[in-house]
Amino acid sequence: MVSRILGIEYPILQAGMPWIANAELAAAVSNEGGLGLLTPTAGLEVGVNEKENLRRQIRKAHSLTDKPFGVHLFLGIPDVRDLMEVALTEGVKIVVTSGGSPALHTGYLKDNGVRVIHMVASVRHAKGAEAQGADILIAEGYEGAGLRGYEGLPTFVLVPQVVDAVEIPVVASGGIADARGLVAAFALGAEGVHVGTRFAATHECVAHPAFKEAIVKAIDTGTVVVGGRRTHTRLIKSEASLALLGMAEANSLEDKSMETLLSREQARAALLEGRMDEGLAMCGASAGMVTEVLSVAQVMHRFIQGYGEVVSRLK
Repeated sequence: MVSRILGIEYPILQAGMPWIANAELAAAVSNEGGLGLLTPTAGLEVGVNEKENLRRQIRKAHSLTDKPFGVHLFLGIPDVRDLMEVALTEGVKIVVTSGGSPALHTGYLKDNGVRVIHMVASVRHAKGAEAQGADILIAEGYEGAGLRGYEGLPTFVLVPQVVDAVEIPVVASGGIADARGLVAAFALGAEGVHVGTRFAATHECVAHPAFKEAIVKAIDTGTVVVGGRRTHTRLIKSEASLALLGMAEANSLEDKSMETLLSREQARAALLEGRMDEGLAMCGASAGMVTEVLSVAQVMHRFIQGYGEVVSRLK
Protein backbone atom coordinates (compact mmCIF):
# COMPACT_ATOMS: atom_id res chain seq x y z
CA MET A 1 0.00 0.00 0.00
CA VAL A 2 2.81 2.43 0.88
CA SER A 3 4.53 1.85 -2.45
CA ARG A 4 1.30 2.30 -4.37
CA ILE A 5 0.34 5.52 -2.58
CA LEU A 6 3.78 7.05 -3.12
CA GLY A 7 4.42 5.67 -6.59
CA ILE A 8 7.65 3.91 -5.62
CA GLU A 9 8.94 0.37 -6.14
CA TYR A 10 10.10 -0.49 -2.62
CA PRO A 11 8.62 0.81 0.67
CA ILE A 12 11.97 2.09 1.89
CA LEU A 13 11.96 5.77 2.88
CA GLN A 14 15.20 7.66 3.42
CA ALA A 15 14.83 9.92 6.44
CA GLY A 16 14.77 13.67 5.95
CA MET A 17 17.77 14.31 8.16
CA PRO A 18 18.43 17.97 9.06
CA TRP A 19 21.52 19.42 7.36
CA ILE A 20 22.42 16.26 5.42
CA ALA A 21 19.36 15.02 3.46
CA ASN A 22 20.58 16.56 0.21
CA ALA A 23 19.45 16.30 -3.40
CA GLU A 24 22.12 13.82 -4.46
CA LEU A 25 21.19 11.48 -1.62
CA ALA A 26 17.44 11.77 -2.16
CA ALA A 27 17.69 11.32 -5.91
CA ALA A 28 19.92 8.26 -5.53
CA VAL A 29 17.45 6.61 -3.16
CA SER A 30 14.54 7.39 -5.48
CA ASN A 31 16.44 6.11 -8.51
CA GLU A 32 16.94 2.81 -6.67
CA GLY A 33 13.19 2.46 -6.11
CA GLY A 34 12.82 3.95 -2.62
CA LEU A 35 11.66 7.39 -1.55
CA GLY A 36 14.30 10.08 -1.11
CA LEU A 37 13.57 13.04 1.13
CA LEU A 38 15.09 16.53 1.25
CA THR A 39 15.32 19.01 4.11
CA PRO A 40 15.54 22.82 3.91
CA THR A 41 18.89 22.86 5.72
CA ALA A 42 20.57 20.21 3.55
CA GLY A 43 24.12 21.42 2.88
CA LEU A 44 23.00 24.93 3.86
CA GLU A 45 25.72 27.47 3.22
CA VAL A 46 26.29 30.31 5.65
CA GLY A 47 24.28 33.34 4.56
CA VAL A 48 21.77 31.40 2.44
CA ASN A 49 18.19 31.29 3.75
CA GLU A 50 16.33 28.01 4.04
CA LYS A 51 13.69 28.87 1.45
CA GLU A 52 16.26 29.52 -1.24
CA ASN A 53 18.27 26.48 -0.20
CA LEU A 54 15.20 24.26 -0.36
CA ARG A 55 14.39 25.59 -3.82
CA ARG A 56 17.93 24.79 -4.99
CA GLN A 57 17.80 21.31 -3.50
CA ILE A 58 14.43 20.51 -5.10
CA ARG A 59 15.55 21.72 -8.52
CA LYS A 60 18.76 19.73 -8.22
CA ALA A 61 16.82 16.60 -7.28
CA HIS A 62 14.49 17.10 -10.26
CA SER A 63 17.57 17.23 -12.50
CA LEU A 64 18.88 13.95 -11.07
CA THR A 65 15.74 11.81 -11.03
CA ASP A 66 12.35 11.51 -12.65
CA LYS A 67 11.14 9.30 -9.78
CA PRO A 68 9.06 10.52 -6.83
CA PHE A 69 10.86 12.25 -3.96
CA GLY A 70 9.63 14.39 -1.11
CA VAL A 71 10.46 17.06 1.44
CA HIS A 72 10.57 16.66 5.22
CA LEU A 73 9.40 19.73 7.15
CA PHE A 74 9.56 20.33 10.89
CA LEU A 75 6.28 21.99 11.85
CA GLY A 76 7.73 23.80 14.85
CA ILE A 77 9.62 26.44 12.87
CA PRO A 78 7.89 29.82 12.36
CA ASP A 79 8.16 29.97 8.55
CA VAL A 80 7.12 26.40 7.80
CA ARG A 81 4.19 27.55 5.64
CA ASP A 82 6.61 29.54 3.47
CA LEU A 83 8.70 26.41 3.01
CA MET A 84 5.59 24.49 2.06
CA GLU A 85 4.83 27.08 -0.59
CA VAL A 86 8.33 26.65 -2.01
CA ALA A 87 7.84 22.90 -2.18
CA LEU A 88 4.45 23.27 -3.87
CA THR A 89 5.75 25.82 -6.36
CA GLU A 90 8.61 23.47 -7.28
CA GLY A 91 6.27 20.56 -7.91
CA VAL A 92 6.83 18.43 -4.79
CA LYS A 93 3.96 15.98 -4.28
CA ILE A 94 5.06 14.24 -1.08
CA VAL A 95 5.68 15.98 2.25
CA VAL A 96 6.69 14.40 5.55
CA THR A 97 5.74 16.48 8.60
CA SER A 98 6.94 16.17 12.19
CA GLY A 99 7.33 18.08 15.43
CA GLY A 100 3.92 19.73 15.55
CA SER A 101 0.19 19.36 15.17
CA PRO A 102 -1.00 17.93 11.83
CA ALA A 103 -4.17 19.96 12.30
CA LEU A 104 -2.33 23.13 11.28
CA HIS A 105 -1.12 22.20 7.81
CA THR A 106 -2.34 18.80 6.62
CA GLY A 107 -5.50 20.23 5.07
CA TYR A 108 -3.54 22.89 3.21
CA LEU A 109 -1.15 20.33 1.76
CA LYS A 110 -3.91 17.91 0.84
CA ASP A 111 -5.88 20.67 -0.87
CA ASN A 112 -2.82 21.23 -3.06
CA GLY A 113 -2.59 17.60 -4.14
CA VAL A 114 0.19 16.55 -1.77
CA ARG A 115 0.53 13.15 -0.13
CA VAL A 116 1.09 13.81 3.58
CA ILE A 117 3.15 11.49 5.78
CA HIS A 118 3.16 12.44 9.46
CA MET A 119 5.65 11.21 12.07
CA VAL A 120 4.28 10.09 15.43
CA ALA A 121 5.67 8.64 18.64
CA SER A 122 2.45 7.57 20.38
CA VAL A 123 -0.95 6.03 19.62
CA ARG A 124 -2.72 9.24 20.60
CA HIS A 125 -0.76 11.27 18.08
CA ALA A 126 -1.29 8.60 15.44
CA LYS A 127 -5.05 8.75 15.83
CA GLY A 128 -4.95 12.54 15.67
CA ALA A 129 -2.91 12.57 12.46
CA GLU A 130 -5.24 10.05 10.85
CA ALA A 131 -8.24 12.18 11.79
CA GLN A 132 -6.59 15.19 10.14
CA GLY A 133 -6.23 13.34 6.84
CA ALA A 134 -2.64 12.06 6.82
CA ASP A 135 -2.12 9.45 4.09
CA ILE A 136 0.63 7.50 5.87
CA LEU A 137 2.11 7.51 9.37
CA ILE A 138 5.73 7.00 10.37
CA ALA A 139 5.82 5.46 13.84
CA GLU A 140 9.22 6.46 15.17
CA GLY A 141 10.69 4.58 18.09
CA TYR A 142 13.09 5.92 20.68
CA GLU A 143 16.05 4.30 18.91
CA GLY A 144 15.94 6.92 16.15
CA ALA A 145 18.14 10.00 15.76
CA GLY A 146 17.37 13.56 16.73
CA LEU A 147 14.38 14.68 18.76
CA ARG A 148 12.66 11.80 20.56
CA GLY A 149 9.10 11.40 21.80
CA TYR A 150 9.26 12.05 25.52
CA GLU A 151 7.35 8.86 26.37
CA GLY A 152 10.37 6.86 25.21
CA LEU A 153 8.50 4.07 23.41
CA PRO A 154 10.85 1.77 21.46
CA THR A 155 10.05 0.71 17.90
CA PHE A 156 9.04 -2.86 18.78
CA VAL A 157 6.45 -1.58 21.24
CA LEU A 158 5.22 1.48 19.37
CA VAL A 159 4.73 0.14 15.84
CA PRO A 160 2.26 -2.72 16.51
CA GLN A 161 0.13 -0.54 18.78
CA VAL A 162 -0.06 2.21 16.15
CA VAL A 163 -0.86 -0.36 13.46
CA ASP A 164 -3.72 -1.70 15.58
CA ALA A 165 -5.06 1.79 16.31
CA VAL A 166 -5.36 3.25 12.78
CA GLU A 167 -6.64 2.28 9.35
CA ILE A 168 -4.01 4.07 7.23
CA PRO A 169 -0.61 2.51 6.42
CA VAL A 170 2.18 2.70 8.98
CA VAL A 171 5.92 2.89 8.30
CA ALA A 172 8.34 1.77 11.03
CA SER A 173 11.25 3.99 12.06
CA GLY A 174 14.04 3.79 14.61
CA GLY A 175 16.86 1.27 14.81
CA ILE A 176 16.46 -0.05 11.25
CA ALA A 177 19.67 -0.36 9.26
CA ASP A 178 19.46 -3.59 7.28
CA ALA A 179 17.17 -6.29 5.89
CA ARG A 180 16.59 -7.81 9.33
CA GLY A 181 14.93 -4.57 10.41
CA LEU A 182 12.82 -4.55 7.24
CA VAL A 183 11.54 -8.07 7.90
CA ALA A 184 10.90 -7.22 11.55
CA ALA A 185 8.96 -4.11 10.57
CA PHE A 186 6.65 -6.16 8.36
CA ALA A 187 6.21 -8.69 11.17
CA LEU A 188 5.08 -5.86 13.45
CA GLY A 189 2.42 -4.86 10.93
CA ALA A 190 4.19 -1.94 9.28
CA GLU A 191 4.10 -1.59 5.51
CA GLY A 192 7.50 0.03 5.07
CA VAL A 193 10.57 1.40 6.81
CA HIS A 194 12.05 4.84 7.37
CA VAL A 195 15.86 4.78 7.52
CA GLY A 196 18.22 7.58 8.51
CA THR A 197 21.62 6.71 9.95
CA ARG A 198 22.37 3.96 7.42
CA PHE A 199 21.79 6.45 4.58
CA ALA A 200 23.85 9.12 6.35
CA ALA A 201 26.89 6.89 5.94
CA THR A 202 26.73 6.79 2.14
CA HIS A 203 28.91 8.40 -0.49
CA GLU A 204 26.04 10.49 -1.86
CA CYS A 205 25.20 12.07 1.50
CA VAL A 206 26.60 15.58 2.01
CA ALA A 207 27.50 14.83 5.65
CA HIS A 208 31.12 15.53 6.57
CA PRO A 209 33.45 12.50 6.32
CA ALA A 210 34.25 12.87 10.03
CA PHE A 211 30.60 12.28 10.91
CA LYS A 212 30.41 9.26 8.60
CA GLU A 213 33.59 7.91 10.21
CA ALA A 214 32.08 8.40 13.66
CA ILE A 215 29.03 6.36 12.62
CA VAL A 216 31.21 3.55 11.26
CA LYS A 217 33.33 3.48 14.42
CA ALA A 218 30.34 3.59 16.78
CA ILE A 219 29.62 0.53 18.92
CA ASP A 220 26.30 -0.63 20.32
CA THR A 221 26.45 2.03 23.03
CA GLY A 222 27.72 4.70 20.67
CA THR A 223 24.82 7.14 21.07
CA VAL A 224 23.32 9.00 23.97
CA VAL A 225 19.98 10.71 24.63
CA VAL A 226 20.21 14.15 26.23
CA GLY A 227 17.73 16.85 27.06
CA GLY A 228 14.79 17.74 29.24
CA ARG A 229 11.26 16.39 28.97
CA ARG A 230 10.48 18.32 25.77
CA THR A 231 13.90 18.08 24.16
CA HIS A 232 15.03 14.46 24.31
CA THR A 233 17.57 14.20 21.50
CA ARG A 234 19.67 11.20 20.44
CA LEU A 235 23.24 12.15 19.55
CA ILE A 236 26.42 10.30 18.74
CA LYS A 237 28.72 10.10 21.75
CA SER A 238 31.35 12.83 21.77
CA GLU A 239 32.99 15.17 24.23
CA ALA A 240 30.26 17.73 23.58
CA SER A 241 27.29 15.35 23.91
CA LEU A 242 28.65 13.70 27.05
CA ALA A 243 29.28 17.09 28.63
CA LEU A 244 25.70 18.04 27.81
CA LEU A 245 24.47 14.79 29.31
CA GLY A 246 26.37 15.50 32.49
CA MET A 247 24.78 18.90 32.86
CA ALA A 248 21.33 17.47 32.23
CA GLU A 249 21.79 14.68 34.76
CA ALA A 250 22.91 17.24 37.33
CA ASN A 251 19.59 19.03 36.77
CA SER A 252 21.50 22.19 35.95
CA LEU A 253 19.59 22.75 32.73
CA GLU A 254 15.99 23.59 31.98
CA ASP A 255 14.34 22.73 28.67
CA LYS A 256 14.82 26.25 27.31
CA SER A 257 18.53 26.13 28.11
CA MET A 258 18.76 22.75 26.43
CA GLU A 259 17.04 24.09 23.33
CA THR A 260 19.69 26.80 23.16
CA LEU A 261 22.55 24.32 23.54
CA LEU A 262 21.03 21.99 20.94
CA SER A 263 21.30 24.81 18.47
CA ARG A 264 21.52 24.98 14.71
CA GLU A 265 25.15 26.03 14.98
CA GLN A 266 26.04 23.03 17.13
CA ALA A 267 24.40 20.61 14.71
CA ARG A 268 25.96 22.23 11.66
CA ALA A 269 29.40 22.16 13.26
CA ALA A 270 29.30 18.38 13.55
CA LEU A 271 27.22 17.26 10.59
CA LEU A 272 28.56 19.57 7.88
CA GLU A 273 31.87 20.85 9.24
CA GLY A 274 33.09 17.67 10.93
CA ARG A 275 33.91 19.31 14.27
CA MET A 276 32.77 16.24 16.19
CA ASP A 277 34.23 17.18 19.58
CA GLU A 278 32.60 20.63 19.51
CA GLY A 279 29.33 20.03 17.68
CA LEU A 280 26.34 17.82 18.37
CA ALA A 281 25.56 15.17 15.78
CA MET A 282 22.10 13.63 15.68
CA CYS A 283 22.50 9.89 15.17
CA GLY A 284 20.38 6.77 15.63
CA ALA A 285 21.20 3.84 17.89
CA SER A 286 21.58 1.76 14.73
CA ALA A 287 25.02 3.36 14.24
CA GLY A 288 26.56 0.31 15.87
CA MET A 289 25.22 -1.78 12.98
CA VAL A 290 26.82 0.42 10.30
CA THR A 291 30.35 -0.81 9.62
CA GLU A 292 31.27 0.91 6.36
CA VAL A 293 30.42 3.81 4.09
CA LEU A 294 28.59 2.49 1.03
CA SER A 295 26.88 3.84 -2.04
CA VAL A 296 23.11 4.26 -1.92
CA ALA A 297 22.82 1.51 -4.54
CA GLN A 298 24.71 -0.88 -2.27
CA VAL A 299 22.53 -0.02 0.74
CA MET A 300 19.32 -0.51 -1.23
CA HIS A 301 20.62 -3.77 -2.71
CA ARG A 302 21.40 -5.11 0.76
CA PHE A 303 17.90 -4.25 1.95
CA ILE A 304 16.18 -5.80 -1.05
CA GLN A 305 18.31 -8.89 -1.59
CA GLY A 306 18.80 -9.38 2.11
CA TYR A 307 15.05 -9.38 2.68
CA GLY A 308 14.66 -12.60 0.74
CA GLU A 309 17.62 -14.17 2.49
CA VAL A 310 16.23 -13.36 5.95
CA VAL A 311 12.78 -14.68 5.06
CA SER A 312 14.31 -17.88 3.70
CA ARG A 313 16.14 -18.47 6.97
CA LEU A 314 12.88 -18.15 8.87
CA LYS A 315 11.11 -20.86 6.89
